Amino acid sequence: MEEIPLELFINAVLSNYSLENSSYTDNLFENDESLPYYGEYLARFQSQYILYHGYLTLAFCIFGITANILNIIVLTRRKMISPTNAILTGIAVADMLVMLSYLPYTFHTYIRTEISDIERYSYGWTLFTLFHSLFTVVCHTISTWLTVTVAIWRFLFISFPQNASIWCSMFRAKWAIAMTYVFSAIFCIPIYLTFTVYVFKSTAGDIMYRVDFSEIASQHNRLLEKTNFWIFSVITKLVPCVALTGISLGLIKVLYERNKRRQILKGSANNDKHHDRTTRMLLAVLLLFLFTEFPAGLLSLLSGILGSDFHQHVYMNVGEVMDALAMINSAINFIIYCSMSQQFRNTFALMFFPRFFKTALHSVTASV
Repeated sequence: MEEIPLELFINAVLSNYSLENSSYTDNLFENDESLPYYGEYLARFQSQYILYHGYLTLAFCIFGITANILNIIVLTRRKMISPTNAILTGIAVADMLVMLSYLPYTFHTYIRTEISDIERYSYGWTLFTLFHSLFTVVCHTISTWLTVTVAIWRFLFISFPQNASIWCSMFRAKWAIAMTYVFSAIFCIPIYLTFTVYVFKSTAGDIMYRVDFSEIASQHNRLLEKTNFWIFSVITKLVPCVALTGISLGLIKVLYERNKRRQILKGSANNDKHHDRTTRMLLAVLLLFLFTEFPAGLLSLLSGILGSDFHQHVYMNVGEVMDALAMINSAINFIIYCSMSQQFRNTFALMFFPRFFKTALHSVTASV
């Protein structure tokens, strides 16, 4: 296996904007040569998409921050408190933190195109870029494993209802959230040691700064660099996706069997129907996660297996698209909750549109 750069695995676009790589696309168009893995076509796509990526990501961040604040407010109301909703609240907090960090990063990197290289690669912004990259890795890791946790939680709840109150208690949910936050930060310690800020001079002699591998990462035949690649491309990407795929299939099977049994019995308790609606909502959250995260994990793995050609000509050219998919995953849960949970809708409407909600409820009651 060929050794490949790791920048893209702490931030999907970090190395795209290093000064050394800034002329890659221009040289490609000038040479007009055929590249491995259709690299010339992907580079042309990237050069067009990058014009819109900053504005799309900025819109996703603004919407996502607002949506996750609403998620937190609604899910923490007294009537909404439950172990599952506590974990969903933990996910909302992590997703909101990711987008709060992405907001200034996106504006500086993609939208402020008129600034000079000296300002773009100043020490302050480079230090923020390093912080942003590490901070978002930690928060995204938290969100990922809390998503796996809520999937396991739901599977246990519907598969072993007799033990659900013990296994899936509020106390255990709070401990699961706290441990995920703590251990995710600890788990990412190797990546904190892998990168640092370096000073360099441009061709004009100006002093600028960039994020690059640390001396520790280069020691022992780049052992730390290689270890981080496999940890953050496989453990934090593919392993959760594989686990969620299996759990999602299990949830679908349970829902199918319940629906079939309900048809045979010609009806069931309203409580079972409520649990099934909750399961379908959580299943939608899991499938969205798989749709947005699995491509990035697969491309990361292929980069490690196929080497630098695939990384340079494929992954580097679709990094921004993977970034946008991650933003969608962090922002859209509010829409899923509103569209699939009547309890969430009612709580949200009662909090933010009380007059309209009470009028609508009175009309429904009168018609009945």
